[in-house]
Amino acid sequence: MNLAGAHPVSESGAVSGSCAPADPHPAEVQPIGVAGGRSADEINRVWPHDTVLPPYSALHRVPEWEPEGRWLRDRPQLDWPDAMLSARFGPHILRGLLVVALVVGQITAGGGWQRHLVGLAIGLLLWGWLEWWFRWDLTPLSRRIIVIAGNWILTAALIVVTPLGGIFAWSGYLIAGTFFTGWLLLLAVPLSCVLMTATQFGGFEEFAGEWTLFTALMALNTSIGLASIILANRREEAVLRRGATFRQLLATQQENSTLQRHIVEQARQQGILGERARLARELHDTMAQGLVAVVTQLEAIDDAQVRSADVARRVERAKDLARQSLGEARRAVNALRPPALDDRGLPDALERLVADWAELNGVAAQHRVSGDPRATEQDAALVRVAQEALSNVARHAAAHHVAVTLTYLDDEVLLDIRDDGTGFDPAARPEPGVAGGHGLPGMAERLRLADGRLAVESEPGGGCVVSAAVPG
Repeated sequence: MNLAGAHPVSESGAVSGSCAPADPHPAEVQPIGVAGGRSADEINRVWPHDTVLPPYSALHRVPEWEPEGRWLRDRPQLDWPDAMLSARFGPHILRGLLVVALVVGQITAGGGWQRHLVGLAIGLLLWGWLEWWFRWDLTPLSRRIIVIAGNWILTAALIVVTPLGGIFAWSGYLIAGTFFTGWLLLLAVPLSCVLMTATQFGGFEEFAGEWTLFTALMALNTSIGLASIILANRREEAVLRRGATFRQLLATQQENSTLQRHIVEQARQQGILGERARLARELHDTMAQGLVAVVTQLEAIDDAQVRSADVARRVERAKDLARQSLGEARRAVNALRPPALDDRGLPDALERLVADWAELNGVAAQHRVSGDPRATEQDAALVRVAQEALSNVARHAAAHHVAVTLTYLDDEVLLDIRDDGTGFDPAARPEPGVAGGHGLPGMAERLRLADGRLAVESEPGGGCVVSAAVPG
């Protein structure tokens, strides 16, 4: 039968769909319950997802289940085997049934050639009537009533001339089931069954004296027609609901997959932070504490107890190295701790970092922010780059002034650390090893993992500029 369209089920249990042409492009989630062997484009043309289609009812009129536009063409339709009546072959079925009715009627008709000619003329007129209303916009109810009336009158005339030509009256089931719902359906089916019963009797004139049999056949034909229409529509509604449920399950599965990836990423980040915290504690409790003890012991040596100038110089040198190593150990512990961005943004974190560094090293330092600050996933990487770059300046540059600039562009965040120190030749810097040299390669690798990039501009005596860029 007709089902207005392939419509998913809404949250309230109603089937939803669209009366507009479907998107010709395949959707990401395809419904089930459609015939196999069709392409994704064909499936989408009969499965739009825009409007709401209420549940089908044979007792109450539901206009959403009635035609819009041309019969079986201008609105979404299920097709065979999901629908009892193929949307593509519905008109051909009516034409074929009319051909059979004309052939059988001509073979079985009595009388002279005039009767055959009149029967053929009525059949051709009925054919033309079909072809005309096939192209009609059947959205207005009045037009459907006119179609039913025209079919009934012409079929009745065909039965009067050639009784078995009334075989075409069985098309009334198909037409009524696709045209109407509610009381209109309950009226149209019995009217069609009058013609079917007349065909079964062999003509209207055979009714006389057979009213009991006529009533029984009418009741049987009407029951069969209504039952067939209701079962076909209910079946199509079940197919639509099953397809909607499948789409909902796919959507839920996609949401669950996204949530699972998010949870796994969170667990990975927590694991990383936990391991960094553990390493920081280990360094603090072992190497850093040991260096504190060494510095304490060295400072306990009284200058008066050191008589040799060479020994005094070596003790002072040992103190300096121990303090420097302690500073490095503390820096490593600080770098391994979880990022200090949980309670402040990147601009505030860099401002605090620059201020602390300037106070510790006695170097004038400036911090500037350009653009509209926003949080990004790479903020922690930029903090680490700034820490390493400032540490390099303190150890190697002998700078008098440092400028740290944070710039927010549309799709990038830039960090520049500029100093007026001694500078160096970037092409001639030593390879990383036991003695050091890990600063710039470490920064480059950190930014590479953050999908960013590092640029270093320097020359001997010309200071240095370290530029980092990350997506954001």
